[in-house]
Amino acid sequence: MHVKTLILGAGLTGLSTAYHLEKQGQTDYLLVEKEKAPGGLCKSQVLNGCTFDFSGHLLHLHTPAGKKLVKGLLGQNLRRVKRRAWIYTGSARVPFPFQANLFALPEKERKRCLNGLLACARQTTPAPKNFKEWCLQSFGAGIYQIFMRPYNTKLWGRNPEEMTCDWCGPFVPVPTVEEALKSTVTPPKKDYGYNAYFYYPASGGCGALAEALARPITHLSLNTPVTRIDLAHKTAQCGNQSVLFEYLVNTLPLPEFLRLTGEAEFSALANKLVHTQVRVYNFAVKRAVKPFSWIYFPDKEDPFYRVGLQSGFSPDNAPQGISTFYVELPGNYPCTQQSEKRIWKALVQKGIIEESDDVLFSFWQSLPYAYAVYDKHRASAVSQALKVLAGCGCLCAGRYGKWEYSFMEKSLLEGLDLAKKLV
Repeated sequence: MHVKTLILGAGLTGLSTAYHLEKQGQTDYLLVEKEKAPGGLCKSQVLNGCTFDFSGHLLHLHTPAGKKLVKGLLGQNLRRVKRRAWIYTGSARVPFPFQANLFALPEKERKRCLNGLLACARQTTPAPKNFKEWCLQSFGAGIYQIFMRPYNTKLWGRNPEEMTCDWCGPFVPVPTVEEALKSTVTPPKKDYGYNAYFYYPASGGCGALAEALARPITHLSLNTPVTRIDLAHKTAQCGNQSVLFEYLVNTLPLPEFLRLTGEAEFSALANKLVHTQVRVYNFAVKRAVKPFSWIYFPDKEDPFYRVGLQSGFSPDNAPQGISTFYVELPGNYPCTQQSEKRIWKALVQKGIIEESDDVLFSFWQSLPYAYAVYDKHRASAVSQALKVLAGCGCLCAGRYGKWEYSFMEKSLLEGLDLAKKLV
């Protein structure tokens, strides 16, 4: 089989690329996906009338092009939701972001943060060498020790000094020292962070977006794993057929793709790329809980690092009187009854659920690829790989194809830009 463009992976970026090729009248392409349904992690499943995503999947739209694209795909099936997020640490319930809401801390912890901020303001320091130094320079020792270090150690599975800080930009809100100091006395008057508001489908979960993208795509091959890539001869083994291509768009996880080439140089680069895995425990209770979006848990005694209210994103996600939750844990967390009991005990202690809650059902999900880890090897390995691949007519795109910390809007727009280049 011969095609002009072969697209690997029907996640948001692959779907967006094929969707925009179709819109421009270009049908000489093939989009292949190993799973039985498109969407990648942007899929939803319905159990007992409740819609669950693969952990929290929310749309953060900040560009006119992104808003136009999503609104064109979903039309009236789109809600704009105000973020309701907190950090629970010790006995404190701190609004997100932690570093701009220090008034909510007990006096002792508040004083630690205040002293750290004052020390910050007096220091002139060189460019940070790692994430730990960046946090200390941006927020001071108190905020770092109480929240930034324990939470990010849980999330990334490594100490902050083992990570670079080139991912922080849009993802970690940085109030000025004056704003942070003022927050030790009074709540802030403005919202911080890229996710103060987010968009979410009114019905169908986040999977509704992937379904809308997939609808007009005519050359989508599901249940088709890629097992071999020959860049020199521009062929790929996709399922049981060999595909000859002119251009290749890769959205598969970069280390996985590099190993598919069988080339020692690429395999060596792949070995330098590290990622986290996430285990998700989902459950439903027969009670309408007070609405929230998600809550962060930095404390070591809590097994999870974040808990979200799936039914809080849209009323259509659960029948009336039922609340649905997702609990995010490290990828090696065991899926056992004992684990569930520990999760339940911690949720009750934190006041997320009540001991009397009637649990309707629960289930586990495993996300083998969650976050690309920004360690000292990532930048050079990714740069080398993408440069050589581009010289072979292979374009890598998306969160995993480019091995970056990203969000859905960027994936959608990268697909649009790729389609324009390919045409």
